[in-house]
Amino acid sequence: MKFLFKRLSLVIGLSLLSSLFTLGAQAATNAVTDPGGGGVSLTGSGNVTVNSTQLALVKQVYDASGNCLASSPTDAGCNGGATSVTVPVGTPLKFMIFVRNATAIALTDVRFQDVLDTSGTGFTYTAASLKYDSAQADNATIANLYTAANGGTAQTDALGAPDDFASHVAGTITVGAVTGQANSSVSLGANKTFALMFQAVKN
Repeated sequence: MKFLFKRLSLVIGLSLLSSLFTLGAQAATNAVTDPGGGGVSLTGSGNVTVNSTQLALVKQVYDASGNCLASSPTDAGCNGGATSVTVPVGTPLKFMIFVRNATAIALTDVRFQDVLDTSGTGFTYTAASLKYDSAQADNATIANLYTAANGGTAQTDALGAPDDFASHVAGTITVGAVTGQANSSVSLGANKTFALMFQAVKN
């Protein structure tokens, strides 16, 4: 049987609101008055341009032995760049979803959501299989991300706030304070990767 990856939605809240925009900010002109008399006007500080960096969000599926079977977006190191794969009914699988912060700015309120196909030809989520790791660098290898997430911090399936960062409810897996299925807010350090792993069995 064959499955295709569904696109993931990603919402990122940056710690600096201005970094969400690429437009130049207007210069500030200030004045100061000396209570003892006199004063001075300060010239504009000059235009400031803030450029944002798009974060990479990746979903991959592995067999029980840790072999990468498919990746979205494509990854040449994962089964020759496969984005879909056919596996027999009853095959246990591990899914890893990760986001890389390749900037020098720490992020706050990181959120993403994955809807698992739970139909008769989809998957059955493996209860209590959520784990995460956020200690790996943004340039960590996929093998290191897999090892870290596979041995990562366990999360409960229930809505996590205020303790857990991830949850599973009726086939929907969320990370962070996602509207309607909110967990604890996720912060991601500068030049770090957040990786989530969960397991499912092919129906």
